[in-house]
Amino acid sequence: MALILEVLDPRTGEVRARRRLDETPVTLGRGYDNDVVLDDPYADVFHARIARDETGAFVVEDLGSANALVADKDARQRRVTLRHGMVLRIGRTRLRFQDPEAPLPPALPDIRGSGGLPIPGWLDTWWGQLAVTGVAVCVVGWLGWMGSYERSGAADAATTALGVLIIGLMWAGGWAIASRVVVHRFRFLAHLALASAVLVLLLLYQEVVEWLAFLFPDSAIGAPVAVGFVFFLVTALVASHLTLASNLARRRCWLAGLVTSGILTGLVSVATLLEEESFSDVPEFSAALKPFPTSWLPTGTLETFRSAQADLKRQADALAAGSE
Repeated sequence: MALILEVLDPRTGEVRARRRLDETPVTLGRGYDNDVVLDDPYADVFHARIARDETGAFVVEDLGSANALVADKDARQRRVTLRHGMVLRIGRTRLRFQDPEAPLPPALPDIRGSGGLPIPGWLDTWWGQLAVTGVAVCVVGWLGWMGSYERSGAADAATTALGVLIIGLMWAGGWAIASRVVVHRFRFLAHLALASAVLVLLLLYQEVVEWLAFLFPDSAIGAPVAVGFVFFLVTALVASHLTLASNLARRRCWLAGLVTSGILTGLVSVATLLEEESFSDVPEFSAALKPFPTSWLPTGTLETFRSAQADLKRQADALAAGSE
């Protein structure tokens, strides 16, 4: 009988290390002279030893440690016979013993792009990432110029685009440093391209929302849809950055993105509730003006407008006379 020793992460239960038990004895403990070194302050320097008994079965023996051995959540023991699937706790480290012939799932197809992102091949190149960044800067400048009514609109749009580029460089630089520390790869352009792509999607979606608000000013659907879309974009951005900058599983990256989006949404909601609204008799129109063909607008004649104005005046006069 052979065994595979697996060292499990105490928080997640994922396998951190594996060792095939062929030759015995095998010592376990915190000391560097052990065959299996446990990074656990609750484990002794020489905590336990795995050997074979007279029948050839694997047994683990405690070496006089302070916390002994705990097998399958039972009481502390000094000697345990090992079997396939058993979980043994030494200190606060969980060890699992598996059959070497245990079935494993098939390998996953490697369809992931830069840093584990499912992206086209051209986007995994430096020129593709620079192209995405350039498109984002151009989109920011163009939308800023189209939305300006000042004579200096072009200069203001260029200044805005430059400012957004500087912020993007700083944002990507921070993630690139984290990538260099954790996965030993800088990936600056990849982080910059990610932020640029999300920015383009956000700006284009903002244009769609503004057009909908312009065409349907009384509709209340835009606000919740906008919140949901921004929530998704922030989640995807954080998850993608973590995929590039860490060795976390994709599920954990998306979970971190969801948590980040949830915290930001809560903070914005609280700030909105605490914001003081002062009374003003100046009407506000939240939608921006759009270059819309006048022939498509529903219009009426001047006589219709004057008739509606006269009706409103009569109703106002009647209300004023009734209140006296």
